[in-house]
Amino acid sequence: MQPPMTVAPGPEPAGPDRAAIARVVSSAADQIRGCYRSPKLNRAARQIVTVLRVRYTIDGTLATSPVVLRQSGVTEGAAAYAGQMGRAAIEAVERCVPLRLPPELYKGGWDEFDLTFSPRGLA
Repeated sequence: MQPPMTVAPGPEPAGPDRAAIARVVSSAADQIRGCYRSPKLNRAARQIVTVLRVRYTIDGTLATSPVVLRQSGVTEGAAAYAGQMGRAAIEAVERCVPLRLPPELYKGGWDEFDLTFSPRGLA
């Protein structure tokens, strides 16, 4: 099962056209979506939404390990699974390197962005 994801660019630097960056980041999410492997967890755990911050080098490899920024939907019944859901998101990002993205839009563009892994669909 592939998780739906949303993406958000990192901080607003001066640089390339934001619409072009949004298209490139969407392409990154499409690539990563194909690398996701859903853990076998209960229904409550499937409500957990994980947001990762990812940083890349110009050749599409990871500059640093992905970081879980936050999770929502972590109820009492799902709390024991939050780590597994976060790890599944991180592993998807790690499994998909290098990303194939245009180097001319790297700096101030797709060098850093947030990915949201959500079982409820794209938001």
